[in-house]
Amino acid sequence: MKLPLSPVRRHYVIVVLSFAITSCGYAQTVDALIAKNLAARGGAAKLRAIRSMVMTGTISFGDVSSPLTVKVLRPNRIREDFQVQETDVTRAYDGSSGWERQGAAARSVVDGELNSLREEAANAIEGPLLDYAKKGSKAEFLGNDSVDGRPVYKVKITTRLGTSITQFLDAGTYLEIHEEIERSVDGKVTTIVEEVGDYREVDGVKFAHRFVSGTRENPAGSRLQIDKMTLNVPVEESVFQKPQP
Repeated sequence: MKLPLSPVRRHYVIVVLSFAITSCGYAQTVDALIAKNLAARGGAAKLRAIRSMVMTGTISFGDVSSPLTVKVLRPNRIREDFQVQETDVTRAYDGSSGWERQGAAARSVVDGELNSLREEAANAIEGPLLDYAKKGSKAEFLGNDSVDGRPVYKVKITTRLGTSITQFLDAGTYLEIHEEIERSVDGKVTTIVEEVGDYREVDGVKFAHRFVSGTRENPAGSRLQIDKMTLNVPVEESVFQKPQP
């Protein structure tokens, strides 16, 4: 007859199993984790095949919200159109320089703001994990953790511009559910935390459609909800160029 486990023995078994599961998780290599993330999204080949992207949605700051349109064109162009206090705002990177226009006035974007735009343009379609080495980035596996009780793997990308991007990949789906970004702006390190979710399939590739981000002190400072996303649509290069005065 098989005797039931005593409470002490049961506790011992749970501890051993937990250690074994954790050990297996730490045995993961960063490239294996990245490969699983890319496979979960639809595959590296499908992501590389995307030449352009247009997204429309809403960005909210507390009770204030604005329609948002984002246009992306390979290899490194991005344009964002939204409103601030009923004033039209455009931010863009044309592949070499960045600019911002509020109303009729346009200005060049430089230093930390420019680096942020550059990295947005480079990662807007596929994120920082795909072909990270070709982009001049470095990747590290930081081990296991949990987000709201969900076990995750932590992968840190350090870009060639020095930005630290830590992605928290769900241990079951390998999709990103949380992100922490550290970058230096005017000599000061700024940390952004972001919850990532509402994954939807677009032309065979999974993309997150909801992003809630802010500082550690105010992690829900802004909310971005993508309503529609289209891939490989015509986007003219001229829309990324700074308007002439």
